[in-house]
Amino acid sequence: MLEELGEHMDSLRSTGDPYPLYDLLRAAGPVLWLEPLGYWVVVSHSEVLTVLRHPMLSSDRSRWDAYELPPGEERPGGGMAVMDPPDHTRLRGLVQQAFTPRMLDRLRPRIAELVDRLLVAAGQRAEFDLMADFAAPLPAIVLAELLGVPPADQEFFRRWATAHIESIDPVSHSVSDEGMAARTTLRGYLEDVVAQRRRDPREDLISGLLAAHERGDRLDAAELMEMLLLLLVAGVETTANLIGNGMNALFDHPAELGRLRAEPGLIESAIEEVVRYDSPIQLAGRVPIEDVELAGHTLRKGQMVGVILGAANRDPAAFPEPNRLDLARTPNPHVAFGRGIHFCIGAPLARIEGQVAIPALLARFPTLRRAGDPRRRENLHVRGFSSIPVAV
Repeated sequence: MLEELGEHMDSLRSTGDPYPLYDLLRAAGPVLWLEPLGYWVVVSHSEVLTVLRHPMLSSDRSRWDAYELPPGEERPGGGMAVMDPPDHTRLRGLVQQAFTPRMLDRLRPRIAELVDRLLVAAGQRAEFDLMADFAAPLPAIVLAELLGVPPADQEFFRRWATAHIESIDPVSHSVSDEGMAARTTLRGYLEDVVAQRRRDPREDLISGLLAAHERGDRLDAAELMEMLLLLLVAGVETTANLIGNGMNALFDHPAELGRLRAEPGLIESAIEEVVRYDSPIQLAGRVPIEDVELAGHTLRKGQMVGVILGAANRDPAAFPEPNRLDLARTPNPHVAFGRGIHFCIGAPLARIEGQVAIPALLARFPTLRRAGDPRRRENLHVRGFSSIPVAV
């Protein structure tokens, strides 16, 4: 049975609904060795939390026995997302300055302004694409402004970020030729922006990181570039798919959509529920740095451990009626943004963008509805849409 389940895992790239397979995996056990894939998968909420917080389970993919460095790279890509302490602690501390509650509160009016601008433009037509015209441009512009790159370049960033993340294996973190080309293009652009900020510092994140380097806070040029690539890819993707997946779930549950229209104060718990119900990031990876016992299994040093966040978020042991969308669900201990030291650094920003964007969308277009079949992206790691046609 496990061999059959493992053979179906790759089909998740194109399936519209991975959750029945997750149920089958969970029924087979909380921790499974899938021989066709050659690694462990962890699918229950309890064990996923243990893995994400375990000090002996590394985020550094290069510790995997079967890891191969991508051609032309001197070290694994991914920056602090694939680093362990103390390097992870050092780098996270440097970038955390941009995501403090005070800084994010200052961003909220600007996010509202951008949301209004995008909706005004979209509303000029009877139909528009929720992803291309709203959900994807919004976080790209916000992050461009936060970093200090021209907002006019947001479309380039979105294309480069999408090409890069579409071609990454989320477990081994290996990158395809297409991904490497996108990475090279994006790196070259960012190197030019960094050079400009060295000459002309401004009130933006890149200037702040450069200033930290000048103070001797140990951020070298390669680490800076990996940090920017990580923020661009993760920041754009997470928020765009939070909005897209969230609205799609609401369209599928008209009673809950009506509930949110009638009770806009539910938006904070609604955001937590939609990211639980259909998580933008489905899969993470860890590697034991020594043998680890988990749920009666021994995870051997150097083996790969796939952590299925989407399965944990539908675990009935943690969420009563997990396949039901409940915008007022409490408690809601989802793992959509991870847990432990690698908790998504951009999660507070993604939450704010969702809290502003979705109510504004519903308020401006009281009869908003799907106007055709949405198109899912084919990706095992990132769950989202390339297109959701809507009518206003």
